Amino acid sequence: MVIGAGDTGMPIISYLSERGHQLTVIESKEERCKEISDHSDAAIFIGNGLDLDIWKTTEAERMGTLFVLTNDDDINMKICEIAKKQFGIPFVISRAHQPNNIEKIQEAGADVVICPSKETLRLFLNAFESRTTETLYEQTVEDFKIVKVTIPLNGCIIGKTLDEFGVPRGCRIISVCRNFGPIYPTKSFVFKGIDRVLLSGSHEFVDKTVEKLRSVELI
Repeated sequence: MVIGAGDTGMPIISYLSERGHQLTVIESKEERCKEISDHSDAAIFIGNGLDLDIWKTTEAERMGTLFVLTNDDDINMKICEIAKKQFGIPFVISRAHQPNNIEKIQEAGADVVICPSKETLRLFLNAFESRTTETLYEQTVEDFKIVKVTIPLNGCIIGKTLDEFGVPRGCRIISVCRNFGPIYPTKSFVFKGIDRVLLSGSHEFVDKTVEKLRSVELI
Protein backbone atom coordinates (compact mmCIF):
# COMPACT_ATOMS: atom_id res chain seq x y z
CA MET A 1 0.00 0.00 0.00
CA VAL A 2 1.16 3.51 -0.86
CA ILE A 3 -0.23 6.58 0.92
CA GLY A 4 0.59 9.77 -0.93
CA ALA A 5 1.11 9.95 -4.69
CA GLY A 6 3.30 13.03 -4.98
CA ASP A 7 6.73 13.50 -6.50
CA THR A 8 8.07 10.45 -4.64
CA GLY A 9 4.92 8.34 -4.58
CA MET A 10 4.16 8.41 -8.31
CA PRO A 11 7.42 6.81 -9.51
CA ILE A 12 7.23 4.24 -6.70
CA ILE A 13 3.68 3.34 -7.75
CA SER A 14 4.78 2.99 -11.39
CA TYR A 15 7.76 0.84 -10.39
CA LEU A 16 5.69 -1.52 -8.22
CA SER A 17 2.91 -1.77 -10.80
CA GLU A 18 5.29 -2.59 -13.64
CA ARG A 19 6.70 -5.46 -11.58
CA GLY A 20 3.30 -6.98 -10.91
CA HIS A 21 2.85 -6.18 -7.22
CA GLN A 22 -0.69 -6.16 -5.86
CA LEU A 23 -0.95 -2.46 -5.17
CA THR A 24 -3.32 -0.24 -3.17
CA VAL A 25 -3.03 3.56 -3.25
CA ILE A 26 -4.60 6.21 -1.01
CA GLU A 27 -4.33 9.74 -2.42
CA SER A 28 -6.30 12.89 -1.60
CA LYS A 29 -6.07 14.59 -5.01
CA GLU A 30 -8.49 13.31 -7.65
CA GLU A 31 -6.32 14.29 -10.65
CA ARG A 32 -3.42 12.20 -9.33
CA CYS A 33 -5.73 9.25 -8.78
CA LYS A 34 -6.84 9.52 -12.40
CA GLU A 35 -3.22 9.62 -13.56
CA ILE A 36 -2.48 6.48 -11.55
CA SER A 37 -5.48 4.67 -13.02
CA ASP A 38 -4.34 5.62 -16.54
CA HIS A 39 -0.81 4.30 -16.14
CA SER A 40 -0.72 1.76 -13.31
CA ASP A 41 -2.54 -1.35 -12.17
CA ALA A 42 -3.68 -0.48 -8.63
CA ALA A 43 -6.71 -0.30 -6.35
CA ILE A 44 -7.12 3.47 -5.83
CA PHE A 45 -8.91 5.24 -2.96
CA ILE A 46 -9.46 8.99 -2.99
CA GLY A 47 -9.16 10.35 0.51
CA ASN A 48 -7.07 11.09 3.57
CA GLY A 49 -4.49 8.61 4.81
CA LEU A 50 -5.86 9.04 8.34
CA ASP A 51 -9.39 7.92 7.40
CA LEU A 52 -9.87 4.59 9.20
CA ASP A 53 -12.91 3.73 7.07
CA ILE A 54 -10.67 3.71 3.99
CA TRP A 55 -8.12 1.57 5.82
CA LYS A 56 -10.79 -0.98 6.66
CA THR A 57 -12.07 -0.97 3.07
CA THR A 58 -8.57 -1.67 1.75
CA GLU A 59 -8.19 -4.66 4.14
CA ALA A 60 -4.98 -3.06 5.40
CA GLU A 61 -4.36 -5.92 7.83
CA ARG A 62 -3.46 -8.06 4.80
CA MET A 63 -0.82 -5.65 3.49
CA GLY A 64 2.82 -6.78 3.58
CA THR A 65 4.42 -3.37 3.10
CA LEU A 66 3.32 0.24 3.50
CA PHE A 67 4.93 3.32 1.94
CA VAL A 68 4.02 6.52 3.85
CA LEU A 69 4.76 9.40 1.49
CA THR A 70 2.63 12.41 2.38
CA ASN A 71 4.11 15.91 2.51
CA ASP A 72 3.41 16.31 6.23
CA ASP A 73 5.65 14.67 8.85
CA ASP A 74 2.96 14.86 11.56
CA ILE A 75 0.52 12.99 9.30
CA ASN A 76 3.22 10.46 8.44
CA MET A 77 3.80 9.79 12.16
CA LYS A 78 0.08 9.21 12.76
CA ILE A 79 -0.17 6.92 9.73
CA CYS A 80 2.77 4.86 11.01
CA GLU A 81 1.02 4.48 14.37
CA ILE A 82 -2.19 3.35 12.70
CA ALA A 83 -0.30 0.90 10.48
CA LYS A 84 1.51 -0.79 13.36
CA LYS A 85 -0.90 -0.55 16.30
CA GLN A 86 -4.25 -1.04 14.59
CA PHE A 87 -3.47 -3.11 11.49
CA GLY A 88 -0.15 -4.80 12.26
CA ILE A 89 1.48 -4.08 8.89
CA PRO A 90 4.85 -5.86 9.15
CA PHE A 91 7.02 -3.47 7.13
CA VAL A 92 6.50 0.30 7.08
CA ILE A 93 8.69 2.68 5.05
CA SER A 94 8.11 6.38 5.72
CA ARG A 95 9.31 9.65 4.27
CA ALA A 96 10.58 12.41 6.58
CA HIS A 97 10.74 15.96 5.30
CA GLN A 98 12.69 17.32 8.23
CA PRO A 99 15.79 15.44 9.47
CA ASN A 100 14.90 16.16 13.11
CA ASN A 101 11.68 14.15 12.65
CA ILE A 102 13.40 10.92 11.61
CA GLU A 103 13.61 9.52 15.13
CA LYS A 104 10.02 10.55 15.96
CA ILE A 105 8.68 8.75 12.87
CA GLN A 106 10.70 5.65 13.81
CA GLU A 107 9.22 5.75 17.31
CA ALA A 108 5.75 6.04 15.76
CA GLY A 109 6.25 2.68 14.05
CA ALA A 110 8.23 3.11 10.84
CA ASP A 111 10.76 0.35 10.18
CA VAL A 112 12.68 2.50 7.69
CA VAL A 113 12.67 6.31 7.49
CA ILE A 114 14.11 8.08 4.45
CA CYS A 115 14.76 11.83 4.45
CA PRO A 116 15.14 13.11 0.86
CA SER A 117 16.94 16.29 1.98
CA LYS A 118 19.59 14.23 3.78
CA GLU A 119 19.95 11.88 0.81
CA THR A 120 20.32 14.87 -1.52
CA LEU A 121 23.02 16.34 0.73
CA ARG A 122 24.87 13.00 0.72
CA LEU A 123 24.74 12.82 -3.09
CA PHE A 124 26.03 16.37 -3.50
CA LEU A 125 28.87 15.79 -1.04
CA ASN A 126 29.70 12.51 -2.78
CA ALA A 127 29.87 14.37 -6.09
CA PHE A 128 32.08 17.03 -4.50
CA GLU A 129 34.46 14.48 -3.00
CA SER A 130 34.09 11.77 -5.65
CA ARG A 131 37.72 12.03 -6.76
CA THR A 132 38.85 10.56 -3.44
CA THR A 133 35.88 9.66 -1.21
CA GLU A 134 32.40 8.17 -1.55
CA THR A 135 29.90 7.49 1.24
CA LEU A 136 28.22 4.19 0.40
CA TYR A 137 25.94 3.91 3.44
CA GLU A 138 25.08 6.18 6.34
CA GLN A 139 22.79 5.73 9.36
CA THR A 140 22.64 8.71 11.71
CA VAL A 141 20.54 7.16 14.48
CA GLU A 142 22.82 4.11 14.76
CA ASP A 143 25.95 6.26 14.24
CA PHE A 144 27.33 4.10 11.46
CA LYS A 145 28.66 4.68 7.96
CA ILE A 146 30.54 2.86 5.19
CA VAL A 147 32.98 4.87 3.08
CA LYS A 148 35.28 4.14 0.12
CA VAL A 149 38.51 6.18 -0.03
CA THR A 150 41.03 6.33 -2.87
CA ILE A 151 44.59 6.91 -1.64
CA PRO A 152 46.24 9.79 -3.59
CA LEU A 153 49.37 9.09 -5.67
CA ASN A 154 51.35 11.28 -3.25
CA GLY A 155 49.51 10.07 -0.14
CA CYS A 156 51.31 10.11 3.20
CA ILE A 157 50.20 6.53 3.89
CA ILE A 158 51.96 5.04 0.84
CA GLY A 159 54.60 2.50 1.90
CA LYS A 160 53.21 2.18 5.42
CA THR A 161 51.78 -1.04 6.83
CA LEU A 162 48.32 -1.30 8.28
CA ASP A 163 49.91 -1.76 11.70
CA GLU A 164 51.95 1.44 11.28
CA PHE A 165 48.90 3.34 10.09
CA GLY A 166 46.88 2.46 13.20
CA VAL A 167 43.10 2.23 12.78
CA PRO A 168 41.09 3.57 15.76
CA ARG A 169 38.79 1.21 17.68
CA GLY A 170 35.64 2.90 16.40
CA CYS A 171 36.55 2.14 12.78
CA ARG A 172 37.50 -0.93 10.73
CA ILE A 173 39.06 -1.36 7.30
CA ILE A 174 36.87 -3.94 5.56
CA SER A 175 38.92 -4.45 2.40
CA VAL A 176 41.26 -2.79 -0.07
CA CYS A 177 40.58 -2.94 -3.83
CA ARG A 178 43.73 -3.21 -5.95
CA ASN A 179 44.06 -4.38 -9.57
CA PHE A 180 40.30 -5.06 -9.81
CA GLY A 181 40.30 -7.48 -6.85
CA PRO A 182 39.64 -7.23 -3.10
CA ILE A 183 42.37 -7.67 -0.49
CA TYR A 184 41.56 -8.31 3.17
CA PRO A 185 44.52 -6.63 4.84
CA THR A 186 46.53 -8.04 7.73
CA LYS A 187 48.80 -5.95 9.97
CA SER A 188 51.68 -6.37 7.48
CA PHE A 189 49.67 -5.10 4.50
CA VAL A 190 51.45 -2.19 2.73
CA PHE A 191 49.39 0.63 1.20
CA LYS A 192 49.95 1.86 -2.36
CA GLY A 193 48.74 4.86 -4.33
CA ILE A 194 45.28 4.50 -5.92
CA ASP A 195 44.35 1.73 -3.46
CA ARG A 196 40.60 1.96 -2.83
CA VAL A 197 40.00 1.43 0.87
CA LEU A 198 36.58 0.36 2.18
CA LEU A 199 36.02 1.20 5.83
CA SER A 200 33.14 1.30 8.29
CA GLY A 201 32.39 2.48 11.81
CA SER A 202 31.08 5.47 13.75
CA HIS A 203 30.90 8.83 12.00
CA GLU A 204 33.60 10.43 14.14
CA PHE A 205 36.23 7.72 13.73
CA VAL A 206 35.48 7.02 10.07
CA ASP A 207 35.82 10.72 9.23
CA LYS A 208 39.14 10.95 11.08
CA THR A 209 40.46 7.84 9.33
CA VAL A 210 39.33 9.15 5.95
CA GLU A 211 41.30 12.37 6.47
CA LYS A 212 44.42 10.38 7.35
CA LEU A 213 44.01 8.17 4.26
CA ARG A 214 43.51 11.22 2.01
CA SER A 215 46.41 13.27 3.43
CA VAL A 216 49.21 13.99 0.97
CA GLU A 217 52.91 14.71 1.11
CA LEU A 218 53.52 18.46 0.82
CA ILE A 219 56.24 19.38 -1.66
